[in-house]
Amino acid sequence: MENRSERNPKYSPGESGKDSVPDLDALLNGAVRVGTGIGSTVLSGIADVLDHVGQTIHAARTPPQEIPFPQWKRKLDRRLQNGGQGEGLALAITGGILAGLFGVTAITMWALSAAGPQALGIPQEEFIVFPILMACFTPITVGFGIMTGAGVKKYRYVSRLRSYLRVARDWVCTAPALARDSGVKLDLVRKDLRQAVAQGDFPNALLEADDTLYLDLEHCAPEAPAASQPEPERTEEPLDDARQLQRQGTDFLEYLRRSIGKLGPDADEELTRMDKNCAAILGFVHNHPEMLPRVRRFQEYYLPTTRKLLDIAQGLGDTDVRNAQEIRRDITGILHTLNLAYSKLYDTLLQDVSLDVSTEIDTLETMLRQDGLTHDFEMDFKQG
Repeated sequence: MENRSERNPKYSPGESGKDSVPDLDALLNGAVRVGTGIGSTVLSGIADVLDHVGQTIHAARTPPQEIPFPQWKRKLDRRLQNGGQGEGLALAITGGILAGLFGVTAITMWALSAAGPQALGIPQEEFIVFPILMACFTPITVGFGIMTGAGVKKYRYVSRLRSYLRVARDWVCTAPALARDSGVKLDLVRKDLRQAVAQGDFPNALLEADDTLYLDLEHCAPEAPAASQPEPERTEEPLDDARQLQRQGTDFLEYLRRSIGKLGPDADEELTRMDKNCAAILGFVHNHPEMLPRVRRFQEYYLPTTRKLLDIAQGLGDTDVRNAQEIRRDITGILHTLNLAYSKLYDTLLQDVSLDVSTEIDTLETMLRQDGLTHDFEMDFKQG
């Protein structure tokens, strides 16, 4: 019988013929290799995690890159075109096709129902199917018709938003400017902008009560100063009366020139005349500061009231409603009255200076005669 120890030897014979000890070096080397492999795998995973965390922290600390307004506008325009406008077009087309199909079927069922079973040559039990189908297809047709209308309405709404976006020149704009440049009525522009801000069609936008639209608050809203480094308060020096009138008058003249072409030819003629009269008054007071008290009411009441009336007239838009036409006519009429008043005011100021000039000329001539610095040409002519 074969010995098991000879079949499965546990020890390898050495050169001396004696039984040798187990191969511990091979066991230790294997254990080291396994431990090294496990350690390298673990360390590699930890390194990957740390690298990912580092990239996340770097991205969080790096401020986002500013997007130029034209690039932002094109991106939002593509979003409106591919999103809202595409959805509206799909709704309109799908609803129109289905409304047409079911409408034709409903009309056919109605015609068959009106013909009666005798004309069709069918019994009453089979004829009852046509009124039932007509009753089913009619509301379906109405539903798809409403779907078509909703799609057309959304398509036109998004198209107007894209037109507002195309005429916008900066992050901040106004509803009257968008209405003027896009050719859409002001009331409809206000309604579209409120809906766009509420529904998020203009993301991160804000519409103020004075019709000022901030397209993206991240780019156009002023940033608050840091708490650790507060900005020093800027205190402007108070303006004297002359400089305050000069600044207010310059703003008013610029406003008049911007208003030309918005209220009709009659109003344009009066605005051009008013620009000339007011510029003459302001220039005269600039050269004669002692006349400031004489134009106090002109500065504090007439100029602001005139601008307020022109704002009301321009806010009406291009509507042809009877009340709007009457308001424009009344405002144009008061512009003529104001021009007469401004012309009279300028003439009064000139009269006051004219008296002073006459007095100065008389005094100057008297002094010249006393000093013998004048020449009597009439006497020389008689002697000749």
